[in-house]
Amino acid sequence: MTAYREAFEYAFSPLSPDAPHVDPPAVAVYQTLLVRGPDGGPAPAMASEWTISDDGLTWLLRLRDDLAFHAGGPATSREVLATLQRLREHCLPGDRQLWYWDPVRDLDAPDERTIRLRLHYPHPRLFTLLWGTHTAIHDEAMRSALGDDFGRVTASGTGPYRMASWAADRIRLERVAASDHLPEELVFSHLASASDRLDALLADEVDCAHALDAAGLAALHDDPRFIMCRQRQPSNMYLSLDWARDDLGFDDVRTRQAISLAIDRDRLVQVALGGLGAVAYGPLPPGLPFHDPAVDRGRHDPAQARALLASLGWQPGADAVLERGGIRLDFECVVPDDPVFARVFELVAQDLAQAGIRITSLPARPFADFYAAVGRHPAAAISKWLWPDPVEALIGFTSTSTAPFPNWQRASSPDLDAAFDAFLRATDAVGHQAAASAIQRIFVRDLPYVPLLTPDDTWAWNRRVSGFRPRPGDLYPPYDAVSLGPM
Repeated sequence: MTAYREAFEYAFSPLSPDAPHVDPPAVAVYQTLLVRGPDGGPAPAMASEWTISDDGLTWLLRLRDDLAFHAGGPATSREVLATLQRLREHCLPGDRQLWYWDPVRDLDAPDERTIRLRLHYPHPRLFTLLWGTHTAIHDEAMRSALGDDFGRVTASGTGPYRMASWAADRIRLERVAASDHLPEELVFSHLASASDRLDALLADEVDCAHALDAAGLAALHDDPRFIMCRQRQPSNMYLSLDWARDDLGFDDVRTRQAISLAIDRDRLVQVALGGLGAVAYGPLPPGLPFHDPAVDRGRHDPAQARALLASLGWQPGADAVLERGGIRLDFECVVPDDPVFARVFELVAQDLAQAGIRITSLPARPFADFYAAVGRHPAAAISKWLWPDPVEALIGFTSTSTAPFPNWQRASSPDLDAAFDAFLRATDAVGHQAAASAIQRIFVRDLPYVPLLTPDDTWAWNRRVSGFRPRPGDLYPPYDAVSLGPM
């Protein structure tokens, strides 16, 4: 039996739309209506073709004729529609629909192979809704029947692999149909340490390892057995400050500016990431679409940070921690219990201590425990969004309309909300870039949200693996073309 084996850095979430995190196995089990093609534009997936009306308000997607769920039921437009409606309405708490759906007025199924979406206004970037993992098509009838067991006991999608077994440290998938090239199994293992992932790759215990560190890449550099890939991750690691904590001055943008000035981002990238990343003063990943380099011209200036805090009335106390009106600039920060996040926090805490700010770590296990902790609105948190299509991600994480989730810092900027709306309503690349640049400028100016860095994504795989193709902007490579050569 041929099996492709991959090592991943986090414990696995269930293979369910309700899971707290999307992991690589989900990409093999579920499909989306469209995918991001090699040119960065939409390409066929579950939908073999699509048309857009002349006024841009109606999208018709024609489903492939061969679609069926792993459990054996049909995957006609009726079932796909049920999944899309559920994902639209139940991904966020309360009555708030997933923000990607905001341009959509309604959707229906005119026949058994067609999905129709009617929009409030022309939105040429609707494909970001249709190719994202947040619209991965699952068997909604089975999910509804199984509840929390869906994705743990069994799962049903339309991808090339079905779930054979699930555990937090190991997921095994089985190939659905006979194939001349696809491996019969995909096996994913959780190995938390980058060195353990490297050792497993070198010992031929896995065929591919994700998130290798600088030492691991250096160890493989001259090894002819392996291929390596390094590219910018579609993510942003940041320090968020709770807007409501006016006692700590977090409602005053000058406090945020002082904290930002105090942090040495170059040191974060070099020490915490081993150089595998880029500094971030703005919210979008450098080198990915819509990033405005002018926004990332920040600086590290501890003296200016201390002067700005002094101008706001903060003065050193007996132990050098700043005080104002009997309040100390001393607060807790929720941090994912992860080696990289821990190193970033330690360095940030050292920098802030030099400015008279004491910050204490509150570790929380990724991902559900961390989300629960930040949902209780601590004074601060260090987090990272990891999401395709960064501007659309920012809308969810910082728009007033999505608060309080996942706008954990409870921020609100009318100018930023207006810029988000301009982006959604833009009808060409020039309009999208202009709105995206405005979003980044206003974001840096207004929000109690301090961007820190963007990591690089790294993979290494054995040369007997072919068809494995990481692409910039995708969370994970697809598995529909992976094959294995001789051992």
